[in-house]
Amino acid sequence: MKKTLLTIAAITAAAVTGMANEYKFVFDGDNDMGGLTRQTSTKEADLTFSDSFSLTEEGIELTAKKASENGLGFALINAGGTNAGLCVYSSFTKAMTPEISLKVPGGKISYVKLSMSGSALSSLDIPFNGKAIEAQSEDALWSWEWSYPEGAETVSCTWTNSYYARYIHSIEVVYSPDLGGKQECGLSFAAKNYEAIIGETFTSPTLINPNKLSVAWTSTDEKVATVDNAGKVTLVGGGKTVITATTEGNEEFAAGNAKYELEVIPTASSIKELLEYAPNVYDRVKVNFPATVAFCNLSTSFVVDSENNAACFDDIRNKNNTSASTTNMYKVGQVIPAGWIATNATMYESIIWEGIPAKPTETAEVTYEKVESVTPADADRVVTLMNVKFETRTAEGNTKAYGTTPDGTSYEFQNTYNAPSKGAGTYDVTGVVRYSKRGSTVYFYIAPISYTDSDTSAAEMTEAENGKARYYNLQGAEIANPQAGTYVKVINGKSTKVIKK
Repeated sequence: MKKTLLTIAAITAAAVTGMANEYKFVFDGDNDMGGLTRQTSTKEADLTFSDSFSLTEEGIELTAKKASENGLGFALINAGGTNAGLCVYSSFTKAMTPEISLKVPGGKISYVKLSMSGSALSSLDIPFNGKAIEAQSEDALWSWEWSYPEGAETVSCTWTNSYYARYIHSIEVVYSPDLGGKQECGLSFAAKNYEAIIGETFTSPTLINPNKLSVAWTSTDEKVATVDNAGKVTLVGGGKTVITATTEGNEEFAAGNAKYELEVIPTASSIKELLEYAPNVYDRVKVNFPATVAFCNLSTSFVVDSENNAACFDDIRNKNNTSASTTNMYKVGQVIPAGWIATNATMYESIIWEGIPAKPTETAEVTYEKVESVTPADADRVVTLMNVKFETRTAEGNTKAYGTTPDGTSYEFQNTYNAPSKGAGTYDVTGVVRYSKRGSTVYFYIAPISYTDSDTSAAEMTEAENGKARYYNLQGAEIANPQAGTYVKVINGKSTKVIKK
């Protein structure tokens, strides 16, 4: 699934009364815009900053500039996760004071909504035309809203970013344009937003056109949906698009349009498809396959599908769930049924469901694969990593530990799930492989569930005769002429592990 939209996008049009237009500037960092070039890093040294930029869409002029000499400026970033949008960049030593202005020449702005993410947002006061508005929390986003019944041709807002970089994701505007003495065209739809699921029936919304004006239809992204001359929509792929009906007007009625945002949700038949269709934060997919719980910790469930693909399902943000903080949602072996909508929540390294799936009635046998190494490709799988040597002790309390496998690879172990710690030694570690990338920072580690003593029978075998070395594989079978691999070498009763290449 694509990002919210591929560029600045208009979403809703006229309200039901036909008395105002609504426009939404969307900053997703996927494309160059307003003279800013898309960048993929979050590191200050790698970024190019601009002191100002400007955009004009549907007659609305948007400008942004530094309100003082402090701060580095603006950058258009898409580095994955929540690090995507119009970045207002500041650091511990360089505070940033942006000023954002909106203007409708000859018209009136009656409402503005600014949506943003970042640290300590709730403490920011963002005044529009001098009127301070409190922040409203919307899941991972925060928003500020401003309204003025009489409207204004120009509105502006400013605040001070201290210490933190923050990302503006969208700016919504409701306005009345200059009609040149004509009447409003009166075009509208019953709602601003509609949703469709690929594979299920979707009925195109009816255009309200009381003045029977001629209209033309367009879709902003025909890879998501197309629309014909009668307004009938055909679903193509997952993502969001804006369907617009436009009239040129006549001598009595002004030109105008009506729009609605259509979100098309793809349907996934496996975890592989789920992650393919929803690679970005807030992407949504219908889950059309069952998944077996391999491990559960409170609201977090690590699951596999019938193809042995793995994912993390989490209910931590589901407002309908009041028990997630005290009890496990599921048990190992339960099968989560198909038929629910999932949302990618990369910032939590998980997939979030929108409604608690039906209580499982089916169970399946769960076994953990025994492996000698893991890679990021094993993300969210529960495995048993064999023969891990810890020099001091395993991860304990809130600490981490490092263990080495016979091939010489060192892995980080984080005590995420409170597995009882053990002293120095060699263990088979059953745990969850975790991998995520936030901006330019990569997290790759194993979260242990349990430690068990490794099989040491090969190290206790009969000593070699006359000081001659004997070799045994890790299962205890003697090998006369070892080739490449890992073996136990025994001389005069002393054994060591050897890796031959």
